[in-house]
Amino acid sequence: MSKAIELMKRREEEILKLIKKISRRTNLFSDPKLILIGGYALRAFIPFTRYTRDCDFALRKTRGWKIDKLKEIMPKDYSVEAFEKRGTYSFLRCIKFVKYDRLRIKVSIDFMEGEIRGREEKEIILIDEKMIENRKFVKIPIADDLVKLPVPSYVDYFIMKVVSARPSDIRDIASLILDNGIPKEVRRRIKEILPYPEIFQIKLSRRIIPEIKGKTFLNSWRGAFATTRYTERDRQKIIKELQELSHSIQANMP
Repeated sequence: MSKAIELMKRREEEILKLIKKISRRTNLFSDPKLILIGGYALRAFIPFTRYTRDCDFALRKTRGWKIDKLKEIMPKDYSVEAFEKRGTYSFLRCIKFVKYDRLRIKVSIDFMEGEIRGREEKEIILIDEKMIENRKFVKIPIADDLVKLPVPSYVDYFIMKVVSARPSDIRDIASLILDNGIPKEVRRRIKEILPYPEIFQIKLSRRIIPEIKGKTFLNSWRGAFATTRYTERDRQKIIKELQELSHSIQANMP
């Protein structure tokens, strides 16, 4: 086993302990109601797992700030790396350094209340009531355990991945489409949770489709999930489905 994999396994063991503590302290993720997003949630939708550095949760903004409670219930050995509250959204990142051999491994967990925000100005996803009410609890493999966790509906998770559109997200999108197809209600949901719905089309046409069309994509896709299952035929199928989605959205834009 490579050193890198050993380190990721150690990080997952720590994440597993943390998630179980959060589950107990939020009454099984119901107070406040949380949804798991990011790389760990991917495991609810495809048969493969990939290692991911961060654990991410989202929650809806109502009266007051629920993020304050989450900050209070975090284990004492976690420190706050980032904390902000700005009108319609708040963000909390807590970290811990875990010793492994002679190294220190950074473990982090993020909470996003009200909105999921990316690096760019228009990368905003509203965490609305429907997103929380449509969550489902799924047993997800973490470390050597199966944990029952709340994840978003497939359509909401798909939109999150498209709006983010980092290289890892693009590989995730390819896997999601191969196993689940394009969500049927994606056009309606884009209008409901994206303040700037045009960002979805921009990410598809300028970043995601060109990346999947690239000559090196198939190898990087296989490598990310440590599988030879994915084929050139799969890649072409995904390109076709994404192009059809892009054209459909563009045709219905005002």
